[in-house]
Amino acid sequence: MDAALKYHNDWLLVFIDDTGHETYAGTHNYYGLGGCVVLGAHYDWLKGQWREVRRLINGSPDAPLHAADTTWRGARSFAVLSQFFLDRSFLRIAAISTRETACPAGMHPTVPVMGGLHEHVVGVAERIPCTAIAMVVESSQRADPMLKQHFGELQLANKELILPAQHWLMPKSAAEPGLEIADFIINAAGSQTRRYLKGQPGVSPDFQDVFGRLPLKGCRFSIVTEADDGYEDGRVRGQSVRFTA
Repeated sequence: MDAALKYHNDWLLVFIDDTGHETYAGTHNYYGLGGCVVLGAHYDWLKGQWREVRRLINGSPDAPLHAADTTWRGARSFAVLSQFFLDRSFLRIAAISTRETACPAGMHPTVPVMGGLHEHVVGVAERIPCTAIAMVVESSQRADPMLKQHFGELQLANKELILPAQHWLMPKSAAEPGLEIADFIINAAGSQTRRYLKGQPGVSPDFQDVFGRLPLKGCRFSIVTEADDGYEDGRVRGQSVRFTA
């Protein structure tokens, strides 16, 4: 699970990062998971595009770029990122729960998030022919157990097919382009969630750039409002506010 990323062209690569805090600790009132989805055959192209983003913003294609950093921010850098997120070679997914999410007593706040993310991954896999799914998550003590618990296999709805799932846990220091892109995607989802929780209309500028300019089938973002464990196989059933498909 912790080896270097290896994949085939017909695998679906799903890069996942998180935002907020999984127990809503302190001032955090939401928790989410999300990122980018790309077919293995297209990942080399995507990595090349991201390396160019790094070069234009950081001055080197090898210099890591993270959404939370402040040193790179400026009108020119935002314009570079805005142009990058017009690329249709990859899809964007995210699922978020909040303090307001209604769950059964004892259900950990991460469970509805994982259920929402599972739904989005399955929805994407139904649209893109693939033979396996590779889940690549930024490694942390919090994320690792969740990955092992929820993504052993993904069963496509309405199809008698189970896609095998490979798992990789990667540290931020690996500077994997897919994980850096996932960082910006989940950061944009977090911005929109904060806007939603404040009751503000419309969408945040970074959310518009990341999710708002592509066909809906390529972007899946939801805030889970209610969840229960009503399925016989233990999966979570939820209701969501959907900002995208």
